[in-house]
Amino acid sequence: MEELSIRVKIADRYYRLFVESESEAIVREAAKMLQDELKHYRELGISDTQDALARIAFDCLITKLRGERQVQRLQQMVFDKITQLDQVVTPAITT
Repeated sequence: MEELSIRVKIADRYYRLFVESESEAIVREAAKMLQDELKHYRELGISDTQDALARIAFDCLITKLRGERQVQRLQQMVFDKITQLDQVVTPAITT
């Protein structure tokens, strides 16, 4: 896998990152989303960059945890349905 050196702007600073070529688009999208969120918080009156970044990080973790919990619920639902199907099919194929 080829690594690229790219420059992205995060919180009004430029950072050089080394990313795999397949990941470049998503890394750039993430940097843009971070800049957009930072702008949003500044419009809400949070002018301190560190405070805004802390809020963004907290919001991201909440979103991540919600997503993980949703995946766990879906996995449990799939497991339950497979178990139900197994209970129906097993007697039919063993007789």
